[in-house]
Amino acid sequence: QNIHLVAKWLSSLEKKLEQLSEGSHQDFRVFISAEPAPSPDSHIIPQGILENSIKITNEAPTGMHANLHKALDNFSQDTLEMCTRENEFKSILFALCYFHAVVAERRKFGPQGWNRSYPFSTGDLTISVNVLYNYLETSSKVPYDDLRYLFGDIMYGGHITDDWDRRLCKTYLEEFIKPEMLEGELLLAPGFPLPGNMDYNGYHQYIDDALPPESPYLYGLHPNAEIGFLTQTSEKLFRVMLGMQPQDTSMGEGGVVTREEMVKALLEEMLEKLTDEFNITELMMKVEERTPYVVVAFQECERMNILTSEIKHSLKELDLGLK
Repeated sequence: QNIHLVAKWLSSLEKKLEQLSEGSHQDFRVFISAEPAPSPDSHIIPQGILENSIKITNEAPTGMHANLHKALDNFSQDTLEMCTRENEFKSILFALCYFHAVVAERRKFGPQGWNRSYPFSTGDLTISVNVLYNYLETSSKVPYDDLRYLFGDIMYGGHITDDWDRRLCKTYLEEFIKPEMLEGELLLAPGFPLPGNMDYNGYHQYIDDALPPESPYLYGLHPNAEIGFLTQTSEKLFRVMLGMQPQDTSMGEGGVVTREEMVKALLEEMLEKLTDEFNITELMMKVEERTPYVVVAFQECERMNILTSEIKHSLKELDLGLK
């Protein structure tokens, strides 16, 4: 698990997998987990392991609808029924799910969402619900202030390092978790009131039926906040599309030269420019006295011959590959 943490050992793993694959049982499998690299330059897993693997990725949900369903999926009907103060517990749990979806999805808005990127995870949500359960079971009244402090300063706030981000997190909790939520008057977003007492499937159905279409309003943002995110998404899409197209360049009178033909032309040009190898024996015969400078010159000639030979060999192999 987490093999991205042991970069130096990965070459040994690749060799072991090669050894074990010979004569192994046909149902033998190795399951490996790794964190995705932030950029192509950061990939450290050997190519051999990747080529022989079936890759499965767990993509984070996008959009409020998917995030809210995913947050609720961490619980079950048994979770909703485990607290004696069922009405309060269900209301705050659903508000927490919405809060989690908001803080997780605000990252897509860049600096307008959060000043810094924070690793909020479902673990923060499940621990918060456990804390909620313990507090409701031991308190005669719902301790709204204590709960907001625990969620905003410890559970989720533990990740936050920026003062303005911490203030934003607290403001969300002040809006989502307050006494009015039990009176049926709380709007989590414009047009999306907090649901009443329902069963587990009922909450999922309520999300499908009542959640407004995706918009920055659901996160408490102005519609213009989406411009930067959409621009960045469209630019990425066009970059990928351009990268997938044949790399052709127009020439002269409507002619088209493919990338392979351009490489071929460069290859021939480089082969023409390559000098012949030095004839070391002939050079030695011309020298009368072997001074240190002459010895160094001979050594450099030998190295140059090796380099020239390697370049010629590589260019010929590339030519064969193009053919």
